Amino acid sequence: MTYNAAIANISRDEFDQLMAIVRKPPDEARPRTPEDLWRQSYKEKQQRKIILGFQQDLFDAKPRTHFRRNAPAPHVERPPNETIEAKLARIAGDPHATFGPQRADRPATLTPEEKAAIIRGAANWLRVSQRVRIIDAPGCVDPAFGPQRFLGRAGAIWRLCSQSFAEHCYVFLDPVGGERTFKIEMVELRDLEPLA
Repeated sequence: MTYNAAIANISRDEFDQLMAIVRKPPDEARPRTPEDLWRQSYKEKQQRKIILGFQQDLFDAKPRTHFRRNAPAPHVERPPNETIEAKLARIAGDPHATFGPQRADRPATLTPEEKAAIIRGAANWLRVSQRVRIIDAPGCVDPAFGPQRFLGRAGAIWRLCSQSFAEHCYVFLDPVGGERTFKIEMVELRDLEPLA
């Protein structure tokens, strides 16, 4: 790419600086950690588990992929579906409506002391690759689209969160039913139960 003063809307110096950035060789990749290596091997293993095989087409079309059907998702009792009018009446005037309906046994937001207690309680099992099960979820405005869809599902801790969300982690969920895509969900630590 060359500089053309007739159509340029930046100076020649700015153009040279931008082109220096574009032409700069890429930075060296950071060394891979054991967690990175585990994530790669786990993802490949899960991919091999769900694919049964490939069937070539006789007339040079794309090969067909055959997937394994997984065990069905665990059945969890959910509240009955509400009408839209009932939902709007329930959340009217509630500034925390996006966090779901309040529950007596589970506060929607935690104090810093409660967060610290949850993190301390999970310290002996919280690590990447630990098998866990989702045992609870926050209340949601619409249960069909909330985190309650994953109640009872098992998986492995995929990644720990930063200090801003230290009471959360990412869980790589095991596939259920006809799922073909990977599900990696952010889950609160208080909603997880470690598996042996």
